[in-house]
Amino acid sequence: MENIFHILNGDCLAGQLKETSIDGKVIICREALISGDVKASSLEGFWKLRAGFIAKEYHVDHENYYEKVVSEFQKISDLPGNAEVHLWFEDDLFCQTNMWFCLFLLSDLKNIRIYRVYPRIPINKDHWKGFSLSNAKDLEESLHSKVELEEKDIQLGIHLWNAYQNQDMGRLIQLSEIQSGCFNKLKEVIEAYSNTFPENQTVNNLQVYIKELVDSGITDFNSVFEKFQQDFGIYGYGDLQVKKMYDAV
Repeated sequence: MENIFHILNGDCLAGQLKETSIDGKVIICREALISGDVKASSLEGFWKLRAGFIAKEYHVDHENYYEKVVSEFQKISDLPGNAEVHLWFEDDLFCQTNMWFCLFLLSDLKNIRIYRVYPRIPINKDHWKGFSLSNAKDLEESLHSKVELEEKDIQLGIHLWNAYQNQDMGRLIQLSEIQSGCFNKLKEVIEAYSNTFPENQTVNNLQVYIKELVDSGITDFNSVFEKFQQDFGIYGYGDLQVKKMYDAV
């Protein structure tokens, strides 16, 4: 259908969606806003900032970033009036920061309806595995159970993005107290984010955690990454994010 759009949390989910009967156009969020500087005074400045970070951190040239990443976000800005937008994001910190940014972009559009689509997590399964646990039927049922964002929910997303951009931990903690059916696990996610700051030297600090793993004899990266995912799935980190911390030990 012409006015239905699905903003997905990555290419993997895009592949899964192809196996379903779900209609609509797909927009893929290919950023990792959990890493690197995100503070800029304009959107154009933001793209330049992120392109520079991605080029340095992941060896992706600027042209490729604009072609693969910015072009997808531009589709959000170009959405037509009366669009129905589905946000397919999980509850982990990685996905949430990306979703907050998408809501920031969507906030400039008029006469659109925005929905949050949650993964269906089987009982006794890891909540943070998200859509990776879903088959075609699960994805179709997730869409059927979508939750519409009210204006207050959209504003919460914008405020979260602004506070995150400014690394305003106090404001994020304040916002995490707000109850919303569109932001599950928000309090836990913000608390987890606070543990990424260097001044937090408790065992919950990720760098401290990885160092303790290595000191205990778990030195192989694959083993460290597997253990990290088991204990800290709330972050949603991929191997690139964990490898950076591992290399710093």
